[in-house]
Amino acid sequence: MVKKGYNKAKFVDSFKWLLDTLEDKELEKRPCIFWSHKREDKPACRKIAEYLKDAGVDYYLDEEDAGLQSASTENNPEKITESIKKGISESTHMLVVISEKTYSSQWVPFEVGYGHATILDKDASENKQKNKIQLAILTLQDISEKTLPDYLQVGYIIRGTKSINEYISEISGKTEGTMINETRIFSNIKSYHPLDNVLNWRL
Repeated sequence: MVKKGYNKAKFVDSFKWLLDTLEDKELEKRPCIFWSHKREDKPACRKIAEYLKDAGVDYYLDEEDAGLQSASTENNPEKITESIKKGISESTHMLVVISEKTYSSQWVPFEVGYGHATILDKDASENKQKNKIQLAILTLQDISEKTLPDYLQVGYIIRGTKSINEYISEISGKTEGTMINETRIFSNIKSYHPLDNVLNWRL
C-alpha cells in the first residue's frame, strides 16, 4: 500500500518521513513539491495539497513551517528569504499556484526565479521535458483560461482536473489509470471530483 504524502514543512511530518525511510527506502525517491502561492489562496492550496497527499506525493506547504511563520510575524524579509530558499533547495519540484491575486505578490516572482535556478538549472544536463515539469504552473478557476505572463510560460502548465491528474502521473511514474483504480486520484470525467470547486473541471 502506498503511503500518503508528507508535508515536509511540518516538523512532525518531516520527522515521521525520516523514520519511515528507515523501513522503506523507496520513500527517499519520491518527489517533494515546494508550493509557491499567494497567502489569500491558501484555502484552495490546502484542498489541492490534500489531493496530492492522497496520491502519495510529498510536498512543502509553508503554513506548517514554524521558522517561516515566525519570520513573517516579525516581518523580517531576510529570515523569510532564507526560509523560502531552504524549502526550495530541499525540494525536487515546484508548484506555482496562480490566481488573479498572485499578480500583486512580491514573493511569488522571487520564488519562481530562485526555483528555476535551484531546481531546473541544477539538472540542466537531463532532458528538457523532465526539467520543465519540475517547475509547474497551476492556474486556479478564475484564470484557468487566461494567457499567463511570460515569466510563467517557462513551466509545465496545469489548467484543471484532467491536467493535474496527468501531472501527478508524470511525477510519480505511475499511470493515471492505475492510480484511479487504487483510488489515489479521481477521474476527471466522473460527475464528482474533489477539486471541481478550485480547478477547471474541463481542462
